[in-house]
Amino acid sequence: MSHADTVIIGAGPYGLSLAVHLAAKNINHRIFGHPMQFWSKIAAAGGERYLKSFCFGTDISTPWRGFSFADYSRPRGLETFEPCSIKDFADYGLWFQQRQVDWVETVDVVRVERRNEDFAVTLENGESVSASRVVIATGLAGFANIPAEVAPLAPELVQHTSTIGRFADFRGHDIAVIGAGQSALEATALLHEVGARAQLIIRKPSISWMRRVSSNRNPWQRIRSPISELGTGPKAWALTKFPGAMHLVPAPLRTHFVNTHLPPEGAWWLRARVEHQVPLHCGTKLTSARSVGGRAVLRLRNTQDRTEFDLAADRVIVGTGYDVDVDRLSFLDRGLRSEGCANREGSEVECHLRELGAWSVFHWPGVSDELRAAVSFRRGHRLYVENRIAATCIQDIKEMMISSPVIVLPGAGGGAPDLAPFRAGFPEATQFSILAYPGWRVYVGNRVFAADIDR
Repeated sequence: MSHADTVIIGAGPYGLSLAVHLAAKNINHRIFGHPMQFWSKIAAAGGERYLKSFCFGTDISTPWRGFSFADYSRPRGLETFEPCSIKDFADYGLWFQQRQVDWVETVDVVRVERRNEDFAVTLENGESVSASRVVIATGLAGFANIPAEVAPLAPELVQHTSTIGRFADFRGHDIAVIGAGQSALEATALLHEVGARAQLIIRKPSISWMRRVSSNRNPWQRIRSPISELGTGPKAWALTKFPGAMHLVPAPLRTHFVNTHLPPEGAWWLRARVEHQVPLHCGTKLTSARSVGGRAVLRLRNTQDRTEFDLAADRVIVGTGYDVDVDRLSFLDRGLRSEGCANREGSEVECHLRELGAWSVFHWPGVSDELRAAVSFRRGHRLYVENRIAATCIQDIKEMMISSPVIVLPGAGGGAPDLAPFRAGFPEATQFSILAYPGWRVYVGNRVFAADIDR
């Protein structure tokens, strides 16, 4: 069995970025997966599909210059501000991989399990690899959220927006789309444009639309509403420039901020493609669904007058986000999954960067409340990877030859923390190693301390 210090599972934007940073540090690693598979499939479904992020917010982080989205797009005459084409982004990722991470192994991982102090990684071709650390960078694939109300429907009658293979296949069919965010609105527009009879069901009383932002603005506009990788406005700018500051906010305020900042809304370029084009059922809640004669019948309720009615459709398309749950990572040994974390009720995602055993297994899309506002794909790989992943203990444990079982990562204040509160319960001879990167929580072996520390 061969050995790698770090194994990366997934060759999307995050996995590629981490691999190039590890290579720059001369850290032995292997990366498995099919480059940009998730985004390439979405782009291949057809139609005009765009990310909500600004083009400069989709850069894949690398230590080297000349590999930004603009560096790829500008010579090809592609958009460099907005909207950012999903096809262009997928092609950019492949271009990046071919030039920066040409050692990707296009094979899937079928099992990860604990083996003594390491992890045993089994590939679909039968090869086994031993690894000190495993980074799971599989993105959102496999985490599509299907509402419980449509669970009684036959599997062939309900589908998530992310799994649509070809929009053209729905031509001439009655389609009910559920959701108020970008994916549901975009799917509605694309279905209408290929000749499907789409109807949109939205629980909110109206659709929220983003406004178009000009790239040429006067100084006052730039001060009042700065543009950043996370979007526009002071809040987005602050998260970009001071990501660690979120740790200092009291938990109730932090949770409120996460739940209200960047709500479900549609991009400005979709508005004319949806409004006055398809029937909109705003202020309408889905209460149940059943299969009748090979079709789906949805029971809907008006949220204002409480009246109910049925809507029949050939297919139900849901754009209801993602439900990040470690239990869905079927290649993870059940024991490892039980050591990980599951979603809290009412929260899209719960935890991130949690230690599993002697060394870390990082579960990429799952993030804690204080990070969730800053990590979703459309809010910028560069911010996330550079400030949250690229300079982590994965690199420095190897680089600094740290062999002690205790690692302390300072909180937002940075600097050298007082270790006294964290020595309790450990043998007197235990060695503590300090990695001074701002904005991180404290990890001691396989224990996670909930409180951040300052200097």
